[in-house]
Amino acid sequence: MTLPGRNDPCPCGSGFKYKKCCANKNTENDADDGRTAPIRAKAFKDMSEENWFSAIEGFKEILSDVRDPHTILEAIASCYDGLENYPAAAEYYEKALTVCPESRLYSTYYRLGVARACAERMEKASDAFRKCLEFSADTQNEEHIRRIIRQLDETVAGNADPKLFRVHVQLQRVFSDMDGDRYENAAARLEQLLAIDPENSAIFYNLGVVYTFLNREDEAIAYFEKAVELSPEYVEAYYNLGQIYLIKKRDFSQALNYFDRAASIRPDYIGAHHQRGVAYEMVGDKQKAVECWRRTLELDPKNKQARENIERMGGSV
Repeated sequence: MTLPGRNDPCPCGSGFKYKKCCANKNTENDADDGRTAPIRAKAFKDMSEENWFSAIEGFKEILSDVRDPHTILEAIASCYDGLENYPAAAEYYEKALTVCPESRLYSTYYRLGVARACAERMEKASDAFRKCLEFSADTQNEEHIRRIIRQLDETVAGNADPKLFRVHVQLQRVFSDMDGDRYENAAARLEQLLAIDPENSAIFYNLGVVYTFLNREDEAIAYFEKAVELSPEYVEAYYNLGQIYLIKKRDFSQALNYFDRAASIRPDYIGAHHQRGVAYEMVGDKQKAVECWRRTLELDPKNKQARENIERMGGSV
């Protein structure tokens, strides 16, 4: 496996881009001696390939000999985070903070807060995020942190399930996996989340999306159907069911059923109206197909595909 691109999600799971995370850790210390440099390089390579235990072993071997121990301590913490050993991750972020330069305090406190919250140490997590505010230079970041603190305070007060924070964090990492085309990783992470929150329709929906990309349509259908069972207004799930039946199953009547449902829930759903037109054309009802595409143009006058479809049918726009 090659190292990720600079704008790719960092493989350590931090949620940051690689160029703002482990890429910096790889290059920020040019003074490693001949013994530590190759061990360090291999450890970061192992980390990028999610060989967490090997990476931890390498980082710990050189920890006492490097000039930037905060970098190595953060890397160890990130590896434990990748292993979902959140108490150990928090322990090493705490150690990193004792030797951390001011320029890295914001990101390290942020990661410490996430690790503590995922370990369900909500009050301690809130403390870490409050420290983030002291080192934030971005008002948008500050509002994001305040929302997290409010969520944690609600959890401490008993008004929210402590597992929900971990679910939220893992869903963000699922999206990073999907952005990097790591669909098997995303599926595995989502399946683990079901054990934590088995009634969360978003987990089932995203499993449907992942298995669609993996060309496992029957499993995707089952997950989308579970999503709408839990959340009957989950319009995107109906739309994706329609797409599978239209494109993969070639069951146009069933596709129409799902597109109709999506359009009835959200009458301004442009994609649902357009795909209804495609499905009607496939069952031979050209008049209704044109009606659907005209409705598409009402919602999106610049929709070139709908306009071309109407003209292809001999209709007027």
